[in-house]
Amino acid sequence: MSILQEILAWTQGLPAWQSDAVARLLAKQTLTMDDNEDLFALLKLAHGIPDPKGRQPKPLTADQIPAPVAVATHIELVAMKNMRNVNAIAENQRLPFNATGMTVIYGDNGSGKSGYSRVLKRACRARDRTEAIHPNAHLPAGQAGVPEATFEILVDGVAKDVQWTHGKVAPPELSSLAVFDTRCARAYLDSEDDFSYVPYGLDVFEALAKVCKQLKAMVAVPDPDELLADITALEMWRAQIEKRGVETAKKRKAAPTVSGAPAVAATPG
Repeated sequence: MSILQEILAWTQGLPAWQSDAVARLLAKQTLTMDDNEDLFALLKLAHGIPDPKGRQPKPLTADQIPAPVAVATHIELVAMKNMRNVNAIAENQRLPFNATGMTVIYGDNGSGKSGYSRVLKRACRARDRTEAIHPNAHLPAGQAGVPEATFEILVDGVAKDVQWTHGKVAPPELSSLAVFDTRCARAYLDSEDDFSYVPYGLDVFEALAKVCKQLKAMVAVPDPDELLADITALEMWRAQIEKRGVETAKKRKAAPTVSGAPAVAATPG
């Protein structure tokens, strides 16, 4: 079982909001303020506090991580072809990869290099899949179709085509292909200026602990809207007390006095 498969099994015993946090941490290196607000709302929801925005947890699922592939199975990428609805990349093209050595893909800005790279990362379930796959900007919005591509692969020497469609579960065979770039790595610089890398998945534990610490701090700090409501209520209460004090002072000033003391009405006994 791979590290990510073990993490998936581990998250099944976590609260749903924590599993949601793990899914986000696997998809991106740093969570945004919106992510933290979402997780805070999901944390409160888990404790019976409704969320006005109706947010629900999205726990980590098997299709979000590379599918398990038998160790003895050899999968080789031969080519990408028939890319459609990705930027302005020409359709019905074929991009081959050498079986040995290095394949260098180059071209001018806007020629489609990044488009192929983003599709490759999505199809192979790479760590970073945050870069959006844009449709052809030259087409009207209603005519922009769903991005898709075909991959030529060899599975233990047998040729096979697998289809990738954006928004659907990627072909499991492509999970054995590793896609690595600066967005997929997490580098550390230690005190001796040496770089070290944390294997994909293992850094989730530290990151999740940091998220929990941040949420704990958010719990300790009053919600600004609730704090403002409390301040407003206190101001209204103070105004009512002052008004009552003024009215009482007026009544005392208007009441008759005997020897400098307020008059007291006696009731028949």
